[in-house]
Amino acid sequence: MRSNFFLNRSYELFTRVLDRACLPTDSAVEKTSKGVVLITAIIIAFLAIFWGLSYVALGYPISGAIPLGYAGISFLGISYFLVSRRFVFFRFTQLLLILLLPFLLQWSLGGFSNGSVVMVWAFFTPLAAMLFTDVRQATRWLYAFLGLTALSAVMDGTLANIALPMPPLPNAIFFALNMGCGFTSVFIVLNYFVKERERSHDQAMSAKESALAAQKALEVSNQQLRDNETKIHELMLTDWLTGVGNRRHLDECLRYELGRIQRYNGYLSIVMADLDHFKQVNDIHGHDVGDTVISVFASIVSDTIRNTDSVFRFGGEEFLIILPETSESGAIKLAERIRVLFAEYEITPLPTPVTASFGVACANVNDNLDSLLKRADQALYRAKESGRNCCAVFTDNISMLE
Repeated sequence: MRSNFFLNRSYELFTRVLDRACLPTDSAVEKTSKGVVLITAIIIAFLAIFWGLSYVALGYPISGAIPLGYAGISFLGISYFLVSRRFVFFRFTQLLLILLLPFLLQWSLGGFSNGSVVMVWAFFTPLAAMLFTDVRQATRWLYAFLGLTALSAVMDGTLANIALPMPPLPNAIFFALNMGCGFTSVFIVLNYFVKERERSHDQAMSAKESALAAQKALEVSNQQLRDNETKIHELMLTDWLTGVGNRRHLDECLRYELGRIQRYNGYLSIVMADLDHFKQVNDIHGHDVGDTVISVFASIVSDTIRNTDSVFRFGGEEFLIILPETSESGAIKLAERIRVLFAEYEITPLPTPVTASFGVACANVNDNLDSLLKRADQALYRAKESGRNCCAVFTDNISMLE
């Protein structure tokens, strides 16, 4: 538990330090790259202090001065990076220092046999480069590492004769420390790299899920908006009481049908209906009963006409039926059927059924909206004059059907 607490606190502290070196525009990959270099530099700098003091204490002042000097230069570089945020310069100098430090220290100790595999630290350079640069740059650092290794092999015999040999016990201890601390440091750096990549991946997935959720919500909102627009449009074209089309919708549909017969010379008939003595119903029984009468008539018409036909509330108690591809005789038959059904319908609390009068007119290619409606209205007026509860057809001499 304590180790986890220490690691978490160390990670939080390092994250705050890293935030000072990162730019607001840095991507997750760029931030991870800076973190890898920074954590590598900090680990090796602190260990270099321990190594330097240990070598000085054992009587190797030159060997001790090398890691101590590295630590000083490295901390200066870290401080400069945190202030200037110049990552490219910081990255190059740190990789160069990390590469040179182990080889210089090994040479001062007398080569491979006395170096206690200190050169293992130099492998941090190509490893770190591989984590945040492209393969070409990482390969160059690897070549530099291999070149210095080859140079060390060539110089090994000479260095062994010049340097003071280290006693077996300290040499073995430093060997264990270099191997243990070296691979532990590699684990820490890789663990940080993997953790940051996972965190970036989780953030990306979370952002993607949020974006998908937002997109879905937007699609739902757009669909609701379209549905609402459709409903609003329908409400604008629908009579609030009966649910049939209103005058606005009537004008649209009738203009469309007139245009159709003008193009294709088809049939088009209309039927104008008016409820007889409707004012008396309202005056005697009230507007609620009057609304019921209007609704009943609209329902009877809607149930009687075809799917291709349309009914509209033309005025207070007036209705208009559009009958595409319907001849005069077909329109008369439909009007008579509706008249009979409505006249036989008993509406509570009315003592007697309410009747309706109908005017039928057939369109021709020269008609417009006003001329056709005018003829239907004239036919309806004739039906009213003739005693109501009947149908009249507009012709040159308006005919009556009782």
